[in-house]
Amino acid sequence: MSPKGAITGDVTATPSSVPSPKAGVGGSGTWTAGTITYKSYAKLKAPGEVIWKAECTFTFSGANSAGSAVTDSERVTLTATATVLQHGSNGVLLDAEQEQGPLGNRLTVTASGHVAT
Repeated sequence: MSPKGAITGDVTATPSSVPSPKAGVGGSGTWTAGTITYKSYAKLKAPGEVIWKAECTFTFSGANSAGSAVTDSERVTLTATATVLQHGSNGVLLDAEQEQGPLGNRLTVTASGHVAT
């Protein structure tokens, strides 16, 4: 069975469950995922735009152990590797591909199955 390629909407952003290092020991807070942006192929549609890159900025809001406000952010980028289905120098994002940033925020592809590579 061929791997499934991704279209817009097939990528999920999962915020880290670990507070930002800026909060320090005893600090707390939460990460929130922003909007996922996509880079797609204008001429490849199946029924959505076939994507080769997804990006999301995650933001942290919390406090350190002294109670002072702490903010942080992390941008995570997931880029396709070379695949059988390819356009120009870019591949297509495939089902189960993922990228995790150093702070634990993650992008994961769950392809809908409309594109077979």
